[in-house]
Amino acid sequence: KTGSIEADSLLTNGQIRTALATLGFEAQFPDDPPPPERLSETEKATLDIRSISHGDAIRIEDHFAPRKYTIFDYYADWCGPCRLLTPKLERLVQENVSMALREIDISNWKSDAARQATREFRLSALPYVRIYRPDGRFLGEVTGNRFDEIVKLIKQNSNAESEE
Repeated sequence: KTGSIEADSLLTNGQIRTALATLGFEAQFPDDPPPPERLSETEKATLDIRSISHGDAIRIEDHFAPRKYTIFDYYADWCGPCRLLTPKLERLVQENVSMALREIDISNWKSDAARQATREFRLSALPYVRIYRPDGRFLGEVTGNRFDEIVKLIKQNSNAESEE
């Protein structure tokens, strides 16, 4: 989608990006590289990326990737910020063999997956990401299209592990 911004004063691209990010969206300026597209099913088949639910409740423990960071991406096809975040998560896994992605399409807010995540994790908005360490311990969660926060959380933990 596209939009325009009207303001009483001149805004910088950075200010516009920050404002839109608080709403889960991204600014795309003419000189910016295009956002990443979702990987094809063929590309995903070569990686540790699995679609594990289309509206059904799950047991997260059944889907951990042994010896890898496992990222659980709760999303919906109708969610604009989700469509921006999911391709970035797929590319992250493509670039890091120590990561796995589990995609959970909640379908709609009345689905078993949505009710479960709302009840168990207090899911309040999409996209919603839960990250688990290679040993299966919960690392953290990020709500919204905040890819940088996801990367930062994983990086901080991997740096802490290497110092131990």
